[in-house]
Amino acid sequence: MSSAHAHSHDKEKPKPGSAMGSCTMDKSCETIVQVFHRYSMRDGKDDNLSFRDLKQFLQDQLPTFLAACGRSRPQYLEELFTKMDVNKDKVLSFEETARIVALAVDDFHRISHNEDRCGPDRD
Repeated sequence: MSSAHAHSHDKEKPKPGSAMGSCTMDKSCETIVQVFHRYSMRDGKDDNLSFRDLKQFLQDQLPTFLAACGRSRPQYLEELFTKMDVNKDKVLSFEETARIVALAVDDFHRISHNEDRCGPDRD
């Protein structure tokens, strides 16, 4: 491929810790990582969320998600944590937590279409 036909994915990768980009989705992804780190790396922690960290993260950052379908119930939060802890190490990695963030994004998509947030997905 000639340099005249280079694609955006051929650009140099960003350096760790640097801004990832200026478009809306890049900024949104960067914000998600930064917010995760606020909860996962406090007090010298190891970049994972304990159950307590996850509960605080959701209460502080995703109250709209928690407000529907009985999601604020302790039992729901415990089941969610257990389900998302794929490797069963009793903490959530960023990848495991991102699955929860994806559920919240889907919830906001349902809100945008005035769909039932608690029923099965209509897609």
